[in-house]
Amino acid sequence: MSGRPVQLPHVNCPACGGRAFARSVGKNSLLFREVYYTCRNPDACGHQFVVEMVAKRTTKPSRFPVLKHKLPMTKWHEAANDRADNDDGPPPEPVTSAIVT
Repeated sequence: MSGRPVQLPHVNCPACGGRAFARSVGKNSLLFREVYYTCRNPDACGHQFVVEMVAKRTTKPSRFPVLKHKLPMTKWHEAANDRADNDDGPPPEPVTSAIVT
């Protein structure tokens, strides 16, 4: 490791569409991570929300002979298709709930 802090991707705020940046990381495992985001809209949106990051499938096999977790294998061009053969179906509808601050 280079000693640099982990840089998580920015996402768009679901409330206003402005840029939101990661402020902390919650639950964490080999296949799952929760990231807490805050909107940085200059018009002071201030929305805070949680993004889930999930390892979904493999596009190139690992060089390690014993994997800790086995993910379904797809070809690279199929990985961008949400309806690839290894998917169980269309993505679930987003769950809306009240945000408690």
